[in-house]
Amino acid sequence: MTWIDTMKLDEHFDCTYLSLGAGVQSSALLVLACTDDRIPTPDFCVFADTGDEPQYVYDYLKVLIEFAAQYDVEVITAQKGRLSDWVRNRKTSGKRFASIPFFTKNQDGSYGMLRRQCTREFKIEPITKAVRKKLGYKHRQRVRERVRCLIGISLDESTRMKESRIKWIYNAFPLVDLGLQREHCFSIMEKVGLPEPKKSSCVYCPYHSDRYWDWMKRTEPKEFAKAVDFDEMIRDMTMKGIEQPGFLHQSCVPLSQVEFKADDPHQVDMFNNECEGMCGV
Repeated sequence: MTWIDTMKLDEHFDCTYLSLGAGVQSSALLVLACTDDRIPTPDFCVFADTGDEPQYVYDYLKVLIEFAAQYDVEVITAQKGRLSDWVRNRKTSGKRFASIPFFTKNQDGSYGMLRRQCTREFKIEPITKAVRKKLGYKHRQRVRERVRCLIGISLDESTRMKESRIKWIYNAFPLVDLGLQREHCFSIMEKVGLPEPKKSSCVYCPYHSDRYWDWMKRTEPKEFAKAVDFDEMIRDMTMKGIEQPGFLHQSCVPLSQVEFKADDPHQVDMFNNECEGMCGV
């Protein structure tokens, strides 16, 4: 059993759903949930769409929808809107927006980082709203069912495990409980004849490693161009504007000018260490 005692495979739940990010781990979890008796088959899956995933994620989502349909598992999409549009509207209107953890450079040369609200407002809350709707509840109605959420986090990323903040939802991490790591997920997909999935995350996520930025720049130039445009847009969006500029890269250098250290063995994987469990599954 994991350090968060939430698997509860033998307990009764009124509803089980799978949080699907269409990335490596959650895709493998979906396959196992449909084909492996050790994992409960979900009543449905929910894909939280920020509107800013790479195109390859949306393409792969279609593959997963077709696969799940063979096992009578429905995949639904939950969306608050396009996150980048909310950020852009904040720039033009001055209204509040869900904070993305941009890096900042202060006048004294020190570095900082904005707090993260995007996961909660554009992932967790839309998923919760979609689950409530599936259960037949209206806004503010008390949910009486016990609901289990299957989350695709593997053993090597167990630091991302989080307990649910919703009192009627219980998070479970089947890949961790089965001792499966990210590398095992690729063979799981291959075994059922599905193509290899790629990482799921917003194209402009500040938690990307240099290795990922370098890969995106070389193999997904259109997606990298979107990230560069977003990086330029946020430059003066901190509370002190241009006096305390914002950046996507931790070096606080414009993304288009960064020399990525893709082979640096000492680089910290900020996505695994910092990003909440619901983001990028």
